Amino acid sequence: MYNLIVGTIAGVIFGVLSVAGVWYGGAIYEQARLRAELVAVRGQQQQIAAALDLYETEGGRVSSIGDDGTALAVLVEDGFLKDIPPDSWRVRRGGEQIWNPLRIQTPEACATMNKMAGLPEVCPPCDSETLKKFLACELPEGAV
Repeated sequence: MYNLIVGTIAGVIFGVLSVAGVWYGGAIYEQARLRAELVAVRGQQQQIAAALDLYETEGGRVSSIGDDGTALAVLVEDGFLKDIPPDSWRVRRGGEQIWNPLRIQTPEACATMNKMAGLPEVCPPCDSETLKKFLACELPEGAV
């Protein structure tokens, strides 16, 4: 009987600690996920920018290779990139704008991502002016 009581108490304590961990740890885990995504996106963005710079240094005209997947495919074909980074990267205006439409679920997460990048804590709509400054922005409904 004693073992049954101790087992029940241990189960209740485990359940309470699990709920408390999810309740209080959820925000911490979300912050860690966003920070990891920020680091990955920044690294991939720098890799693409460096490949575009190297392409231009070798005598190519960045504005002539096209936008988005076409530009990235040219960089891979010519050996400036080993592989295209994962997700759907966008390259516009001769490499002036390089971004990845992040799969952030909420405007709050978008604002947090910008804050982590050292920018104002807002989630602006994605347009050409926003893409020059903000890492994360809000795409129009249905846009990819």
